[in-house]
Amino acid sequence: MKRILISLIALVALTTAARAQDNTFGVRAGYGAAFGAELSYQGFVSDINRIEIDLGARFGKKFVKDEVAVAYPTSAALSVMYHWHWFLVGGFGIYVGPGVQATIAGAGFGLGLGGQVGLDYQFDAPFQLSLDFRPMYALVGPYHLSLDNHVALGIRYAF
Repeated sequence: MKRILISLIALVALTTAARAQDNTFGVRAGYGAAFGAELSYQGFVSDINRIEIDLGARFGKKFVKDEVAVAYPTSAALSVMYHWHWFLVGGFGIYVGPGVQATIAGAGFGLGLGGQVGLDYQFDAPFQLSLDFRPMYALVGPYHLSLDNHVALGIRYAF
């Protein structure tokens, strides 16, 4: 755990040094298999590449899958995404990229791979809005071999 924390701090420090004016921090909230909210950091590592690190929770619900009642428990997740980001006209930009997610729920630890595609808008004031789609495929854990399609809205402060 200590190594993971040190690695995350080093990653944030490197992205901050690379492009300090392009970093953002805020919240990302949306819906997939359950409603979720995350603290979200984005930092550019080059002119078109950035890292997104999200730490948050999903709040469980019950649903029916293949005529069987399934409970989706409340869980915590750490997601790390790598984006290719292209600036468009005005303050608009689009991004796409792969990522990983580690999840801890009442049923145990999970690990997944996925991607993210989205649209963001950088205001003249230091704020950013984003809307994205993040499909995540569970490889290990209680949701083994399941797909979660998550759509979310992000509101971040740019610094």
